[in-house]
Amino acid sequence: MSGSPASARGLAVAAIAGCAALVSLLAPSTTPALAARPAHPTPRQVERFWTPQRMAAARPLELTVGRDGRAEVQLGPRPRVARASYSVVESPEVPPYAWNGRLYVVRGGKEGFCSATAIESASRRLVLTAGHCVNSGPREGGRRPAIWSTYLEFVPGLNLGTAPYGAFVLSGKPRALPQWTEEGNPNFDLGAFLTEPNAEGAALADAVGGGARIVTGLPRAQRYETFGYPGGGDEQMRTCVSGYAGRDPVTAGLPGPGTMAVRCNWAPGASGGGWLIDGGHEIDGLNSYITETGKPRTFGPYFAANTVGRLVAGL
Repeated sequence: MSGSPASARGLAVAAIAGCAALVSLLAPSTTPALAARPAHPTPRQVERFWTPQRMAAARPLELTVGRDGRAEVQLGPRPRVARASYSVVESPEVPPYAWNGRLYVVRGGKEGFCSATAIESASRRLVLTAGHCVNSGPREGGRRPAIWSTYLEFVPGLNLGTAPYGAFVLSGKPRALPQWTEEGNPNFDLGAFLTEPNAEGAALADAVGGGARIVTGLPRAQRYETFGYPGGGDEQMRTCVSGYAGRDPVTAGLPGPGTMAVRCNWAPGASGGGWLIDGGHEIDGLNSYITETGKPRTFGPYFAANTVGRLVAGL
């Protein structure tokens, strides 16, 4: 499949290790600049908000999972060096690579980013990412309720500041499963949202030449081509190919199908990046978190009808 690139607009459990105080990182700011930001922006206001300077200053969203299965999300540091388990995608503007992209969000008044994938759907406007990229889940061990991300903008095929297909901002409200938003269960760390057309009026799937088809209920033993935009200033898509690398014993004890691993050590910012199979045409997982075992493993939710299938129903 191929698509006609639109004019470029200038422009991580992978969410990954190093837990700092969530309150201080995600507490809303009271600076004059943030006070002037509309609480319910229009699509055009979101487009204008994400200047190249704000994109460059955004920090990766990280998910950490404790030995008790408790999940916490924070804005992490920007890693300076890419990890060796993945490599640069040389032609990110070519489908199916172009279906992958960076997702920019505002969380608690601060700019952050994740990774995401354009999805083949009837609407032609669907994006899939990690749940913690669109919703924080319960905060401070459940003492504070979840908060939603705002100002969502998806940039497929982003490469060194260039957006070959333009940018696609949130349409309506993002979705996440209640097992994530209310319980913080990593087995349900999935998020999705619909997008507005780009500046040229093209729907997401039409602009990028399609999208990955969601599959559910497959054997876990697959060959996965995983993708993401780990933190750093280069804004380059990266990939890591791996077979199935087992389950996380922590999440196996939680409700729902336990998470599964690949042998990729994704850095912060790659959260939400897709695990593609069948030559990149189907998506059967995504980056969610790594663990502090020292092994190069990234975990993600198992794709089932009652997880991702339920999430995207009707989209």
